[in-house]
Amino acid sequence: MPQEPEVHYPPPLGRALPPPPAPPADEGLRRVTPQQVLLAAGAVAVVVAGAASLSLTGRLVSTVLALAAAAASVRSARRGLRASEETLAIAAVSLSVLGDRATSTDRGVLVLGLLAGLWWLLGRVARSTVTWPVAAWLTAQFAVLTALTGGEPAAPAQVAAVLGTAVAGLLVAVRARRPVAGTALVTAAPWWVTGVVQGLHLVWTTPSGSAAALVGLLLVAAAGALLALRRRPSLRRLLGPRPAVPVLAGAVTGAAVAGVLQALGPAGGPAAGYLGLATAALVGQFASPHPRSLVRPAGLAVAATATGASVVQLLAEGHGTALALLLLTAAAPAVLVAARQPVDRPGALPVTVGCLAGSALLAEADGSLAPGWTGPLLLTLAVVALAAATLERHSRAEVPLAVSAVVVGVVAVAHVGRTGDAAAASVALAVLGAALVGYADRTSRAPARAGGCAALVGAAWLAIGDAGVRVPEAYTLPLAAVLLLYAGRRLRTGDSWSSWGPALVAAFGPSVVLSLVQPDLLRVLLVVVTATLTTITATGLTAASEGVRAPFLVGATSLVVVAVGRLAAVLPAAGSVAVAVAGVLLLGAGASYESRRRQAREAVASLADMR
Repeated sequence: MPQEPEVHYPPPLGRALPPPPAPPADEGLRRVTPQQVLLAAGAVAVVVAGAASLSLTGRLVSTVLALAAAAASVRSARRGLRASEETLAIAAVSLSVLGDRATSTDRGVLVLGLLAGLWWLLGRVARSTVTWPVAAWLTAQFAVLTALTGGEPAAPAQVAAVLGTAVAGLLVAVRARRPVAGTALVTAAPWWVTGVVQGLHLVWTTPSGSAAALVGLLLVAAAGALLALRRRPSLRRLLGPRPAVPVLAGAVTGAAVAGVLQALGPAGGPAAGYLGLATAALVGQFASPHPRSLVRPAGLAVAATATGASVVQLLAEGHGTALALLLLTAAAPAVLVAARQPVDRPGALPVTVGCLAGSALLAEADGSLAPGWTGPLLLTLAVVALAAATLERHSRAEVPLAVSAVVVGVVAVAHVGRTGDAAAASVALAVLGAALVGYADRTSRAPARAGGCAALVGAAWLAIGDAGVRVPEAYTLPLAAVLLLYAGRRLRTGDSWSSWGPALVAAFGPSVVLSLVQPDLLRVLLVVVTATLTTITATGLTAASEGVRAPFLVGATSLVVVAVGRLAAVLPAAGSVAVAVAGVLLLGAGASYESRRRQAREAVASLADMR
């Protein structure tokens, strides 16, 4: 009885379909067509047959076979046989190269050049064949390598040949078809790197201005060819991040121009710096800020490299005044860039501050500026920079500008303190601290407020120490005042212990302890009076005021501790009167406080209700 075929039902709804069956083991062979096997085998056989002998007959045979393969490739291209044209073209190239393997170096360069020209012409005739232009470009590189064998590595002619080959390869990558362009770019990259390194070394070390100018022009051409690659979308994935190519091209151009100028004479170093500054000004004024723009990053890289090379050269040669003038001039294009391009302000504004500060320091080091003026100038620059940072609050440029201002301010204080004048150093530190506190009030930056308050405390202690004062309260009271300043608005709205507490403890603690251990009448009187006024004021003497717990408890505790601590000692009459008056005042304040609690409906209910 015949078996009925099995019926395959579809899976129920909601259940995933089963995976497809695995491909058979010979699936990869299905992608290979018989014509590909035949063409590959035939090409290998022809190449082996043509290259089997080094004799004149064998070389003639390989040449004839190469010409025949080239002709057949061109004919296949016209008939649209893509696989055949490429295979025959590869066979023709292989036969030509193998047939020329026994020639001398001089003849090899000539033959390779002729082969490159022939394959370029075949590529123009058969435009669909990729092998011809690729072979032409690779053969041209082999010809250059053969010609350079045995030459001096840093000779101008060799550097020119390497840079010329790199520029030619980049231009091929820009103009050729996509497969040819990728090959040209990958193979031209080593030429470009080698040529740029050797060219920059030659430009900065050669004493000949004409040779440096020639190599510098080739370096600029190499940078321009690299920059042109960004214009081709198909190559962008090989070029890395968007700013990489224009920045690299600009850096090479700036280094080349600076090297050529310094080779022309002593004035070339400063000229390169001012040329870089002029370039930065033009870029800041006219270049487009669009992210896809190539002129802006390339121009800024040219300016930065040329100016940086000039700065290094002037610094190495000890021309402090010329370098100071260059840095002073550099602040102008930085301000222009910050004004015209808001996206560049986070970098341009700190550069401006740094250039001005460096100019002042270099002018002083070279004797062009009196030492007594440098510190005040730097301090003024720091204060102005902090004021500018308040105008840029809540923007990307605020924090970098403020940090640069603080650095310059610290340098200014250190510069003033280096002279040994403690009074001048305390004034400078106080000015910097006040500027930081003002900046923090406008921007609500807690680190700036803490730094400003620390500077103010340091200024006060420095001045007190210089005056020779040894009273402990001369140090604790300024600290307490600055702690109140640090609390700021929290004194009215925040928790009393976190806002009032540190300042009150710093103010009363040491004095209360000293009142117990040292029988100083003036200190005891001042502590008693101050504690009494603090306690009474903290209770809120008017109906509209609000009690504050921390001053109330600290003042009362300080008064009680002093009073109890001094009971065992024999107080003078004035001390007894002071304690009695303080007690009477506190009793009166307590009675008034209780009366107001009974009369006011919304009075403070207890001590716990105080903030």
